[in-house]
This record gives sequence, structure tokens and C-alpha cells, in this order.
Amino acid sequence: MNHRARQPGGFTSVELLLVLALSALILGGAVVSYGTLVRSQPGVSSIVTVPLGLTRLQNFYSLSSSTLNVATAPQYGALSLAEELREQFLTDTISATAVFCLPRDDINTWRPALIPYDPALHEELDTPQKFRLHIITNASVPATLYRDYRNPLNDGAPVPQNASIFVLGYSKYPGYLKVSAIYDIDVIRFTGGSEPNGIYASVKRYADSTTTTTPSILSPMGGYDVFFPPSVPNPTRASQWAADGFTPIFITFERSTRLALRETPATIERFKRAAERPFYFIWWPDPATRHLGPLPNTFASSDPRQAYNQMAGRTSFMFTVPMFPAL
Repeated sequence: MNHRARQPGGFTSVELLLVLALSALILGGAVVSYGTLVRSQPGVSSIVTVPLGLTRLQNFYSLSSSTLNVATAPQYGALSLAEELREQFLTDTISATAVFCLPRDDINTWRPALIPYDPALHEELDTPQKFRLHIITNASVPATLYRDYRNPLNDGAPVPQNASIFVLGYSKYPGYLKVSAIYDIDVIRFTGGSEPNGIYASVKRYADSTTTTTPSILSPMGGYDVFFPPSVPNPTRASQWAADGFTPIFITFERSTRLALRETPATIERFKRAAERPFYFIWWPDPATRHLGPLPNTFASSDPRQAYNQMAGRTSFMFTVPMFPAL
């Protein structure tokens, strides 16, 4: 007897009900997760009005204001800007002829496109200290603008809070060095009773405008900022979070051949580790970090890591940059 082949059918009512139940369960979980994220968002993107002052804001961003609205950490919008700036920094340094990091205590008021330099008259600029002395002597830069400083020395001298990174490129102007870009890192603490307690941190890039045809003063070309609240919740006095901070911004590793100089204090010797060319470790503030609280550091003072080990827990923006003294 011939039987007709059974034709495939659709879902049964039981199967449809099961699928609908599972879909409702998944969607319900997504709604709960989204609700949690939305409720926590105000704590993530809180805005603080920071009294940076007219002088700083004009210098940083060419703004005619005394206050600036800044998002508190962790801030993932600023994180995307920081990642973009990281890529630009790597591009700038890869094509550089030299990189010099200069520490400072106040704002940076000198952002030139060209620096006088004659290889027949001027000595090789193979250290940040020689670069600093050169611009003081030949470019009329005030001696107080950048610190004469060589790493944390454990001698009681305060560590500079801010830094400027000069990225030099190939120059087509005889008698001058070309400044491709300057990166300013500024870290400012606010502790006043009427101020928002915390630390304002920013990284800013200055370069030639794409519309200019002749060198001039470098213009703002990108950056990011963030406000870090104290590591102690709701502090009643500044001493409770005095150990919060972001230093050192950079460490200079000098050539090992400089060990022959036998300098004092002896702790400076620990940084003479470069086999051939000197290089830097550089740190930028991380918008994804919740605060800049103190971290344990158990290395001995003879170990170079003792000077910067705490930075590993404060930021993920760390760079190893050769100095490229090819002048």
C-alpha cells in the first residue's frame, strides 16, 4: 500500500510558547542591565566646574574664562580622545629627529615652531639639560620656565608636577630646528574650601596649523582633560588625600657610558641604563582611572623602579620613547 510522504510542518503551539518565554527572559535581562547602566551613568559622567583661572585657560585653550566644566573620572568620552591623542603622539615621535622632555612647575608659555641652532657653533644636544640650556642661551627662554631636573633623586627636592614634550622634526630652514609638536601635560591640585576637591589633569598637543605656509607660534591641535576626585570619599581636610598625585610624568634613562662620571647623589646612577641611545618612560593621566590615590612601592632606592613603580597602578598610558639625539 502506498503512503504519502509526511510534509514538514511549522512550529507547534508548545514550541512557540517556549520560544516566546525564552525571548522574554533574555529581553528582561537586557532591560535590567541597561537600567543598571543608566542609573550608574550620572556617577560616571558627573561634571565639575574647575576654577582654573583666566591665565591658565587662555594659555591652555585660548578661552576668555576663569572656570571650565570638566567631567570627573572615570570618563570614557575623554578616554576616546586620549586614545586618539596616543596614536598622534606615536606618529609624531616615530618621525622625529629628537624628543626632549622638560619638567616645569607652572604653565608653558613658550611654543615655538623654530629654535635657533647652528651645528657649527652649538654643541650636540644629547640630554634634556643641554636642550634646556641651549634654549635659555639662544632663544631667550626664561631660566625659570623649565626646571633643571634629572629624575627623582631622593634628596628632598620636589618632583615637578607638569611637563612639556618637544618633538623635533627635519628642518628646511637653515640655522633652525623645526618643532613638529609640543605636548603639554599639566596636573593641578585643588584643595580650597570653596573649590571642588580633586586633581585636574590634561594633555594638550600644539602644532602648526594646516592652513599656515610659514612657521609661527604653535596652535592647539587636540587633547583631553579629566578631573580626578580624592581617593578618600568626602574628605574633610586636604591632608586626608595629600598622597594622591601623578608623579613622575617621565623618567630619563641615560646612556650607561655616563656611569664613568661618578656623579652625586649616588641615586642618579641607577638611571644610567641605556646601552646606546637615551630614552624616556612617559606617563599620561588615564581618564578611566577612578582616582590618583597612593600605591605601595617596596623597591630599594638603588633600583630605578623605586622612582616610578607607583605609576603602573595609576594609568595605562605609558610610552617608551627614544630621545633621538640626531643633531
